[in-house]
Amino acid sequence: MPTRRLAAIMFADIAGYTAMMQADEADGLLRLRRFRAILDESVQKHQGKILQHYGDGSLVLFDSAVEAVASAKEIQLTLLTEPKVPLRIGIHIGDIITEGEYIYGDGVNLASRVESLGTPGSILITERVIYDLRNHPQFQPVSLGKFEFKNVSEPMEVYALSDAGITVPSQNELAERPKVKPSRRAPGRRLSSSPRALVVLAGLMIIFMIAAVFWWRQGSGSSLMERSIPDKSIAVLPFRDLSPGGGQQYFGDGIAEDILNALAQVRALKVAGRTSSFSFRGSESSMQEIGKKLGVGSVLEGSVRKAEGRLRVTAQLVSTEDGYQLWSQRYDRDIDDIFAIQDEIARAVADNLKVILLNGGLQPLTSEPEAYEWYLRGRHMLSQRSEGAERAVEFFERAINIDPGFAAAYAGLGNAYLWLGWSNALSSREAFPQARRYAQQALERDSTLAYAHAILGSVHLWYDWQWEDAFDELERAISLNPSEAGAYLDLGWYHAVAGNFGQAFARMEKAVSLDPLNLEYNIDLADVHRMAGDYGRAREIGLAMQELYPDNSEARWILGMIDYTLKNYTSAVDYFREAVRLSGGEAWSEMHLAMALAKAGQREEAERLLAKLEGEPQVKEAAHVEMAPVYWNLGKRQAALNWLERSYEWHANWMVSLKMDPLWREMRGEARFEILVGKMGFP
Repeated sequence: MPTRRLAAIMFADIAGYTAMMQADEADGLLRLRRFRAILDESVQKHQGKILQHYGDGSLVLFDSAVEAVASAKEIQLTLLTEPKVPLRIGIHIGDIITEGEYIYGDGVNLASRVESLGTPGSILITERVIYDLRNHPQFQPVSLGKFEFKNVSEPMEVYALSDAGITVPSQNELAERPKVKPSRRAPGRRLSSSPRALVVLAGLMIIFMIAAVFWWRQGSGSSLMERSIPDKSIAVLPFRDLSPGGGQQYFGDGIAEDILNALAQVRALKVAGRTSSFSFRGSESSMQEIGKKLGVGSVLEGSVRKAEGRLRVTAQLVSTEDGYQLWSQRYDRDIDDIFAIQDEIARAVADNLKVILLNGGLQPLTSEPEAYEWYLRGRHMLSQRSEGAERAVEFFERAINIDPGFAAAYAGLGNAYLWLGWSNALSSREAFPQARRYAQQALERDSTLAYAHAILGSVHLWYDWQWEDAFDELERAISLNPSEAGAYLDLGWYHAVAGNFGQAFARMEKAVSLDPLNLEYNIDLADVHRMAGDYGRAREIGLAMQELYPDNSEARWILGMIDYTLKNYTSAVDYFREAVRLSGGEAWSEMHLAMALAKAGQREEAERLLAKLEGEPQVKEAAHVEMAPVYWNLGKRQAALNWLERSYEWHANWMVSLKMDPLWREMRGEARFEILVGKMGFP
């Protein structure tokens, strides 16, 4: 049951933080951390409680107005010293309502609106606070006049603390602000949130609310909360698992992915890709930082809780402009009632808002809750790429066994086999036909599934070498879902194979714009720039990825490939050694190290590595194309060509690079090599 009590409510935020971050991100983060450290220390000293950090601001409760004002003064005076933090503080006494994980009420909203009147260095308080300060002469408040606030029937007098060192807003500054202040909704507090199981319903309800926000803003020209969301763009973060004992993270990922995929169908929205959004799992980054890195104006975050047959999902939509909460909601459901009312909610989204459209209506992925659970587990494992692909296969197969009509599970199974092939965990001739088979089975069940068309296009490109079929499938995927980033990436590779690097850059840049922190997409874009001879741009992307993913082997690999192509062999060796170390000695990284060692004059070590690789069953069975340059650089030219011919017979995926990659420049002109290029029938 909700409980109500009186409290002193303090809002504080950094003025101009967005501009500060744009000017100097490191400096902005330094000041934010300083603000939070000073706040934590002062609030604890004055017996307060920080309820929430929201980007560049914080919501705090005190039992005493005197302690609240004393803490605010202490914080402002401390932040006057370098590095200065331009803080605004607002304090109000009012009712707060506690209901489960939430704290909200008009008192919370009013405190945030009072704070928004302030200027850097100021402390604004309401007349209710003044009453409690009447016997405390150490505080010197001055009246700023009466202001009208939303949902407050009478104008309310606002005061500024005028103690030494504290800024009092001038009348000119106040004159620039409307006396009737816009509503600036305060973040409702979730002290804990909750996880998700089989939760298509809650996901759709959340989608409905988000779509309503954007539709209202777009269609009416007015602001739902009298604030603007720039760019009509959104990122969906993975929902946190708060289930007793944990172990339900895949549910949190699943609901976030359901929402993300459905929002991707709204053409008016830019939706950040899954990999980029999920890279912020557990991050302490502010909403402003996330918005800047992903290029979005709002972020959806939430949590799921599954316990004793009950499911609770909480979600909040936050503006990345200033970290303020735009909307929040909580859903409590019995797990077994989700599918009964899913279609009703879906129809409401499609019919009433006309923004989320999938062939006349959004349909449930499956009517079998247990199948959906295994599907979510599979998607969670697949997010770990090659490391989780084998387990993903197992989970998708379980989903299909329960519901043989589950199209998305077939597509997921196809994608898992793609990753097993790309990572050489299986040979191309084992992995890619399986990926094709399951993509086709997905399309037999749902011919409009963009995800399955993208997988089929990928198989046609990397394994079948059916270039026009690949192009058609990838274009079909994009027409069905303009946010299918993987299809843009492979379409970029198609154009690169055809020698149209300008078109390749455009398609890959689109993939990166949809999923800007996706390592795979960025590395591929850098690699195509390398092949095109644009080494500066390739290195710029590679260095950015190395900074973002300092423990990832692929970022070192691409930098090594750039130096190798430029014949800076010693530097290439250094990068490839790091790739070997960070990958745990995976065969692909050792191949590249061996080929660079041979070119750098370190033949003995290169020979040792080659002997080691020749003895590994995985290398023999997978027919890695990259073994050919190792033989070639060690003077074993016929062995190199023999290896390439076997790779052709086995349809090894990297054979597509023979015509476009400078890696093969020394072999060009060799009759056997040119015969292979002719057999490939490149577009």
